[in-house]
Amino acid sequence: MIRQLSQLLLVSIFIISCSDNDSNKTDTEIISDSYYFQKKLFNVNLYNCLNKNERFSADYLITTDSFTQIRLSEILENKEQIPDCNLRSFELNELTPNYSSLLNNSFFLELSNCTALKEGNVETYLEPYLSMLKREEINVWSGISNLDKENFIWINIWESEQSRTDFMEYWVKTRKSGLLANDLRDVAYCESPNTYLFLK
Repeated sequence: MIRQLSQLLLVSIFIISCSDNDSNKTDTEIISDSYYFQKKLFNVNLYNCLNKNERFSADYLITTDSFTQIRLSEILENKEQIPDCNLRSFELNELTPNYSSLLNNSFFLELSNCTALKEGNVETYLEPYLSMLKREEINVWSGISNLDKENFIWINIWESEQSRTDFMEYWVKTRKSGLLANDLRDVAYCESPNTYLFLK
């Protein structure tokens, strides 16, 4: 899916070239509704502040420097403007609901701004990615926003930065990473992500 996503999971998965060129296709398993059942729509409020701010409720997760706060909720939240804080608010379509437990505790988040390169439903083109998550049993929660023209937001949430690092060290050495890149490189372009460690 991604042409250039240098830090994000998708970058490492999609733009790593494969030294063995005897195959350019992957076996894509059909994702059934029983596997990704009852996907939810989350309302996201993400505040980036110039200074530490104590005005947020306990429902918000906060970074270690206290400058960034986030809340993911199924309920539409008030978009309160807070002095010296920039609010980014958007809806996020859940792609991997069986990993939604990751949202209940501290987590490592990657956020990237993306541009769709094909017309149609982006989720449809993500079947190889979703198949890979299921097949490899990767403990990562993913979600994307609705298209705004051709633009959308991609978020991955890991249990910790270390869990992401451990997976990447394994994944980048596999032939499968290059094959998945071939499947998805023309679907979208994503900028390098912003990363945050949010504490409960």
